[in-house]
Amino acid sequence: MPPFTDYTRIGFAVRRDLPGGGAAVTAEAAGVSDAPVLAVAPSKALILASVPRGMRRTPDQQAFLRALREDPEVLGLRYDGYGNLLRVAQVIAWAADWKTMCSRPTIAGICARTSLSKATVKRWVRWLREHGWLGVVEQGSTARFRKGTAAGLDDDGMGNRAALWVLCIPREITPVPTEDTSSDQVKRASEPPSLSLPRRDKEDPMRTREVPLHAHRNSRISPTWRLHQSPRTKRDRLAACERLRQESNVLRHMTPWYLRWLLRPFLIAGWTPADVLHALDVRPDGSAWTYTWLSVDELRHIPGWVRHRLAAWLAEGRFVLASRSQREALAAGRRRAEQERRRLERQAAAAAAGIELGEESKLSRAEALAPPPGADAVGRADPNEAFRVARAELERRRQEREAEIVASLARRGR
Repeated sequence: MPPFTDYTRIGFAVRRDLPGGGAAVTAEAAGVSDAPVLAVAPSKALILASVPRGMRRTPDQQAFLRALREDPEVLGLRYDGYGNLLRVAQVIAWAADWKTMCSRPTIAGICARTSLSKATVKRWVRWLREHGWLGVVEQGSTARFRKGTAAGLDDDGMGNRAALWVLCIPREITPVPTEDTSSDQVKRASEPPSLSLPRRDKEDPMRTREVPLHAHRNSRISPTWRLHQSPRTKRDRLAACERLRQESNVLRHMTPWYLRWLLRPFLIAGWTPADVLHALDVRPDGSAWTYTWLSVDELRHIPGWVRHRLAAWLAEGRFVLASRSQREALAAGRRRAEQERRRLERQAAAAAAGIELGEESKLSRAEALAPPPGADAVGRADPNEAFRVARAELERRRQEREAEIVASLARRGR
């Protein structure tokens, strides 16, 4: 005989009109266990007992999301983790009951609404539970692992029970007045930049599960990328961005992956890290940018500041202009072409006059900058009269200083 289960305490309809006074669970009521909304709300005592220590039940969904966005630990997350956490929290808050503030969206429902993987959703739900933002009113369970089912052999009619959470906020947070949103007393912390993630391709078997956040972060990034070298591949652009983070205190506040995405049009156009640093300080016409802040901490949105500075180097807002190194290379190419043109004209004029020009000797840079042979030896062997006088004067001054030092030491010894 299966163990007795009091279905009236868990929100199931019980029929007692069967012969013999037996009780049975109706088919309609049995399907309630898989629904996002419970047929009967949990008791107030059970909800209050599920609230973590130091937290209280939120008055509404907006207060929960506002407190979560302004929490220092949440603001300290990386930009992609911040976005994923808020997306998961919003779905949980939207599915909450207005009276009890209990939510039961199911993991599958959160994945469907956020387009995130199951592992990512579970990770941030666990984060919310560990930090007290969600209180567990009922643990999720299945018929196989639920008590009183003999490891799934006895069907209790409850189906798969999803977890039930209550939305919580810290006790020290006071409700914000909603009737006067324009008041100066209502202050909200600035949010980190959000990132619209691409939608996962469900047909690609390689994309059925998102790669863990730390999987591609363990690869080493070379910090020795040269400032005047243009990157060609994605890995080269990542190394160039790492070098930019080492050179600039402003760019150091962004990850190399996010910086590579931000500077992608300019790096693809052949810019070097030195060109990017130059464009952040100088406009295309050669005028320097003015700084209205004293430290990086005064910048409210660093990616927006970088976009504003680099927007001056875009033609019509889309086409990247030539960088400083590209302009210098173009000018050098023009000078070489002009020199070659003049050489050909000189050769043509000499051939027309019947004059044979000798072949010009080409010297290397080291040979061209080297002094004439024997110049140093002649200077050392036969110095001029002015050199001798200067050396004698320096020697006399040195002897006078040494004599003064010896005399001062002798006076102290007495």
